[in-house]
Amino acid sequence: MTSGLPNASGKPPIYGKLMWIAFFAFAVRVVIRWLTGESDFWENGYTFFFALAQNIADGNGFAFGGGPATTFRVPLYPMFLAAVTFGHQAFLPVLLAQSLIGAGTVLCGALIARELFGNSAAIIAGALTAIYPYYVVHDTALQETSLYTFVTALAMLLLLRVRRSGSGVTAACAGLTIGAAVLTRVNLMPLAVLAPMWLATPNQCCAKPIWQRLRVALVCATMVALTVSPWLIRSYFLTGSATLSTETGLSLWIGNNNHTFSHYPHESIDLSARAGFEALSPEEKTEIQTLSGNEAAVDQWFLRKALQYIRDHPWRTFINGLRKIGAAFNYLPTPRRSLLANVVHALSYGAVMILGLWGMWVCRREWREHSIFYALFGSFAAVVAVFFGHTSHRAFLDLYWIVFAAGLLERLRSKHFPYSSSVIGESWSKGMKGKASYAPN
Repeated sequence: MTSGLPNASGKPPIYGKLMWIAFFAFAVRVVIRWLTGESDFWENGYTFFFALAQNIADGNGFAFGGGPATTFRVPLYPMFLAAVTFGHQAFLPVLLAQSLIGAGTVLCGALIARELFGNSAAIIAGALTAIYPYYVVHDTALQETSLYTFVTALAMLLLLRVRRSGSGVTAACAGLTIGAAVLTRVNLMPLAVLAPMWLATPNQCCAKPIWQRLRVALVCATMVALTVSPWLIRSYFLTGSATLSTETGLSLWIGNNNHTFSHYPHESIDLSARAGFEALSPEEKTEIQTLSGNEAAVDQWFLRKALQYIRDHPWRTFINGLRKIGAAFNYLPTPRRSLLANVVHALSYGAVMILGLWGMWVCRREWREHSIFYALFGSFAAVVAVFFGHTSHRAFLDLYWIVFAAGLLERLRSKHFPYSSSVIGESWSKGMKGKASYAPN
């Protein structure tokens, strides 16, 4: 099969150049957050993550303020904070660690682009990710976004390599990484189901016998299950329900009640949730108070309320789902920020989204090999439609817009300036033109 985008086959190593780009990304993130200041980091971050981290570091387990053990959120980011800070409000260790994670995302994005489109596209993708405004600012914020983006990107890179090599070891690493991503943010769970299925499907360019495809798919799925099962077992013993998070029902209700759009998406969904809580009847509030000793029971109560709303308003739920998808993929940030932040987001995200979509269209013949990316976008959109989403929730996907945009930009360069040097100081050899974009090493 041929593709409109250049391929990676036969290209010399470029890891030295990529490491320099990653180092630049690390330095930029450190400098920008340092200039923003420590007080901004603690005041504008999600401080409940650090509260959980302090309890972990103090030996009190995964709990809030010395209270009972909780399964409110998945544990990986608080565990990371506990390991980095030892429970102390230490700004510099978190700054350096999360800047390093941001640099890791840059490197993963570049390597994904190299797997798909070649060395020049890898350099472009790495450079764009290094300076992408949202990542530069939010990679060092007190939130799980940077860790989630990195772990998901690493999982996608490993999946691509498993698809090509059929390696059981790499499949195990991919499953472990997907499990880690799920334990960072629950909304990647659909990919944990779809990824092994993708590995089991036929490969267009690197034919593997069905037994080998099924073997790596089984290994990947098993490692995902082994990674998340300890948390599920813990949840079962604490609450009587084997759930990843006891805010699933609550989140579904927040995204499906009469007050969901009272503030959201132009303002935070938290304000809409507050309006929904205030509108509950005294009897409903009493029911919640009665169940307060069991967070899983409270979550189930909100789940029933949400499902009742969906059953009573199916058409409104469908339309609202489209509105929520529009909010998550909006070219303006949701909730809205300052004028400067809105403009920067519109220009940067708008550009990579348009170029990324264009790049996906150009290499549409390779849809089977790229379908794992479509599944990632589609599963996220489905989760948002059912629950809710801000642009910050979608930010981890921007990396893949950048990857496909980089492939497109290199294709345009090679087409219109075929005799010019590429961004890494090399030209594509004539023998590489017209081959599949997804080629083995």
